[in-house]
Amino acid sequence: MEEELFTPLDESPFEEVLVALLDDETTLDPRYLYRLSDLNSENLADLSRIWDEIQIVRRRALIEDLEDLAEVNNLLSFEGVFRLALKDPDSQVRFFSTRAIEIFDTDDLIPYFLNVLDTEDSLDVRAVTASVLGKYVYRGELDKIDFKTKTRIEDKLFEILQSDQPDELRRRALEAISFSSREEVRDQILAAYKSENDDWVASAVFAMGRSLDSDYGEMVCDQLSHTSPRIRLEAVRASGELTLENALPIILDLLDDLPEIREAAIWSLGQIGGEDAGPALHGLLEDEISEDEADLIQSALERLDFLEEGLDLSLFIVPQDDDDFEDDFDEDDDDFILDDYDYQQDGFDDDDLDDDDLDLNDFDLDDDYWME
Repeated sequence: MEEELFTPLDESPFEEVLVALLDDETTLDPRYLYRLSDLNSENLADLSRIWDEIQIVRRRALIEDLEDLAEVNNLLSFEGVFRLALKDPDSQVRFFSTRAIEIFDTDDLIPYFLNVLDTEDSLDVRAVTASVLGKYVYRGELDKIDFKTKTRIEDKLFEILQSDQPDELRRRALEAISFSSREEVRDQILAAYKSENDDWVASAVFAMGRSLDSDYGEMVCDQLSHTSPRIRLEAVRASGELTLENALPIILDLLDDLPEIREAAIWSLGQIGGEDAGPALHGLLEDEISEDEADLIQSALERLDFLEEGLDLSLFIVPQDDDDFEDDFDEDDDDFILDDYDYQQDGFDDDDLDDDDLDLNDFDLDDDYWME
């Protein structure tokens, strides 16, 4: 019988996990990451007691690893750890945890996030917090949070936009407020779009896509050929969000652009559709491509099938018993942990970063995983 790569979760005593986290001389065994999922109150209290004793670079790497792991396995929940790390003394840990916790239902954290915008010293943490608040503006538009709370968030974001605070923070506020239906939002988006600053134009185009307002269509299309890769990227994404058929010819050309723009183009083709989208995507499958890109193309093709043929109701068939459910999983699914994301813990003691080294441009804050 083949030996399992990882010990089952319930066979790893939590005390063993705590000891491993405190061991600065040994690379953290990845199986312990699983043990940090769905912590009960007792285990979370134990982790909290030793948290500040964990080496700072390990804490940073740990939160990044847990975030990445949660993205590839939605059965795992590290919300408790992320909440604990929100108040870490290190600004990078606070940054990573703020970004990571966005995918969870955390309406109770709204007052905390609003306070962060007023009291946090780190610009990067304030900026990512402003970005995360976009989620709650969106929920407010769906009446999932009360009107008073939604208005408080919007007012704070408008206050930042109209202040003399750093542009990075103000641009994140613009992107977050773009979900709002308030009339003032359009004026802010257009002002940013008409600026001569590429960063502001990129944020404006991003906001146009989030607004789902087709009136912005012509302006978005105009930026598809911009010399700035970031603006082209945001224009491609916005074209997909707005399903701009007029954008298709240029988006097809952008399949030969930079890798990130190419990926956005593939996604947008699946959103927009059209008679040329399918053949173009099938053509890409004939090239030498990565497994990730093949998956992205397949998802886009499935979306095209949905657009052309309607909803496949078989997608909603629920397994009748546990055996049916388990058939969907490989017994060795745990193996993915070393292959499907960038495990940060190896060499954690070799990459110590200064607090000022963190740059929001190094991170993609535009993926609204919480909307999926």
